[in-house]
Amino acid sequence: MTSVSSTSTSCLVRKRRCPCGDDQCYVEVEGLEDEEFVEPIGLTEPNFALGLPKMSFSMHKVVAPPCTGQSFQSDEEALEYYSNFARNNGFLVRRERSKGNPEHPMGVYKRELVCHRAGPPLPIKSSELKRQRKKKPSRCKCDAQMVIKKNVSGGIARWVVVNFSNVHNHELLDSNDVQYSPGYRYISQVDRERILALAKGGCDVTLIMRALEMERGVKPGQLTFTERDLKNFLQASMSINPENEGAELLRSCKVMKEKNPDFRYEFALDENNKLEHIAWSYVGSIRAYKVFGDVVSFDTTYRLYAYDRPVGVWFGVDNNGHTIFFCCVVLLDEKPHSYKWALQAFLRLMDDKFPQSILTDFSVELKDALINELPNTKYAFSIWHVMSMLTGWFSASLGPQFEKFKSEFYKIHDLETEEEFEHHWEQMTIDFELGSDRHISLLYAHRSYWAPPYLRSWFFGGLLTTNHSISMKSFFRGFLNSQTRLKDFVEQVGVAVDFQNQAGEEATTQQSRENVKIKTCLPIEEHASTILTYYAFEMFQKEIMLSTQYAVYETSRESYLVRHHLKSDGGHMVRCIPSNEEVQCTCTGFEYSGILCRHALRVLSLKNCFLIPEKYLLSRWRRESSLFPKSTGHKYRSQALRSLASIIIQESSVTRDRFDYVQWHLSRLLNHVRDMANADEAASDFEPSSSFDATVDVIPARSVTRGRPRKLKGSIEVPKELHALL
Repeated sequence: MTSVSSTSTSCLVRKRRCPCGDDQCYVEVEGLEDEEFVEPIGLTEPNFALGLPKMSFSMHKVVAPPCTGQSFQSDEEALEYYSNFARNNGFLVRRERSKGNPEHPMGVYKRELVCHRAGPPLPIKSSELKRQRKKKPSRCKCDAQMVIKKNVSGGIARWVVVNFSNVHNHELLDSNDVQYSPGYRYISQVDRERILALAKGGCDVTLIMRALEMERGVKPGQLTFTERDLKNFLQASMSINPENEGAELLRSCKVMKEKNPDFRYEFALDENNKLEHIAWSYVGSIRAYKVFGDVVSFDTTYRLYAYDRPVGVWFGVDNNGHTIFFCCVVLLDEKPHSYKWALQAFLRLMDDKFPQSILTDFSVELKDALINELPNTKYAFSIWHVMSMLTGWFSASLGPQFEKFKSEFYKIHDLETEEEFEHHWEQMTIDFELGSDRHISLLYAHRSYWAPPYLRSWFFGGLLTTNHSISMKSFFRGFLNSQTRLKDFVEQVGVAVDFQNQAGEEATTQQSRENVKIKTCLPIEEHASTILTYYAFEMFQKEIMLSTQYAVYETSRESYLVRHHLKSDGGHMVRCIPSNEEVQCTCTGFEYSGILCRHALRVLSLKNCFLIPEKYLLSRWRRESSLFPKSTGHKYRSQALRSLASIIIQESSVTRDRFDYVQWHLSRLLNHVRDMANADEAASDFEPSSSFDATVDVIPARSVTRGRPRKLKGSIEVPKELHALL
């Protein structure tokens, strides 16, 4: 019987150590970006493990039946959903027929996901008739299925359910049979680490099973794996020779260096001349760091399971919001001196250029190493990693109140001032009776490393928001699998980096063709749209739209109080000096994200600022800072047109009407292009001498009164040059 579960073949496994320091405390991380995949156990050579432990079988969530018209981001997401539904209803799922191929403009565009008993019985080879005992065939022409089809609209592909049937012609499995079917058996990372620890202590398979059952508080036979699975797991784990693999990895780096002299790597050997640590980077990554190395994310939350080694990757974000790879490191352990070596190696590979700020997972050991090695770099915990640990820390103790607690935690995270944070944090701990909880105390003790009110004076490029996460696993998904050997790790990482760079280039090209929609008609918005990338302009546009909800009061010369029109107190002070084209706000929004805040934009619009001063249009957010070729030269134009042609083919080949329409217009377009001149014409843009063309006085601050607001008189001074036109 062939079955397919929601599996992944990534080679990286999530660490489970809790930053509280208690060895008995395990962290159940709530996946924030489709990381709830697990690998099937019992592979012949699982050199790397992957995924997060699923919830216990008795606790899996009820999944609603699929319905026609339901859509998914990918076929894998659809398969996972249908597999979870099948597990709840006593059957397994496998892929059946598919339509399309890599050469087709749309690739694979249709899949049939069927019950594991679909199709006619498989014929038995004559040579196996004597050996095989008599049993009923597993397939019986069951008609239960879910058919999905790719639908491309606006350049975005979605997989839509076009047919669903849940009619079976056989008895469904009970919960025990489903639980121990090959597709649903797994060993979580927590159990893997515990199994290896017990095995090193001399425990046999039976004793390990009993120990795990007692620790989990379950009856014999209720674990998500069997003794045979555990035995296969231990045998596969012991088939790896880490010393030989380390030597092969070092040798592969030397070979890559010979092929490409710009490839860089650093390594350290122990007293026995065995590989201890190794770090490497590629020429394109080093070039990217020079442009976008101001903010770095150092992800150390995964490890190479079979070699029992932590792996870390430095990532960044370019001006289009795409994740870019900087460097990778494989360490011996997670001790401070290992992290110290990793940070030193990273700086050497990057020509000793220090980042302005760095984000990591919640690790006390790493924090100590960063403070010592990068004293002038601002250090913070990735908020998405902090949020992901809330489930493991508080869901059991809070029970049904956990969702309310999580909602309150999100609200506290979005507060602007330290005073507001302190007040709401104290109230939250009282409301949920968490005053004596060690994890809530741990979070509070390290609040200056993850709470935005304490970090707003440093530049983080928008990475401290909860909707922006960078994950090693999502970056390398599809390139590193359970059969990848350590000696091939460097080469496969390079393949993944090249693929992601190509995907980023295509996305950037597509974004450049998006029609920017001006929403306020303010000149500074139009000015920003011509300079900032699509990604940066979206952040800017959000601020300028919100700025229209704020009132401005002049408190002193060149100083203004900006307050939301629904509030009677609070607000932020903005200092605006037109002669120096300078604007500063106490909310430190610009220092935090590199985009002018709503308060500053409100004052600029009232001061007749029609163009944003150059100093507030950071080069890291400009279109001209792209890592990809500029819009000059034959090579760039050729690549851009190929990308556009690929999208046109995908969109127009769906229906006959689309094809006829595109073919007719392309024929006319081709004739028109052939009649155009062969040389480029130079164009000149008008550059105003100053961003400020006039001055507008604003009303002074006044006390808030009840009733209808008074009409404002004399609040605007009209320039003398305009009197003649009135």
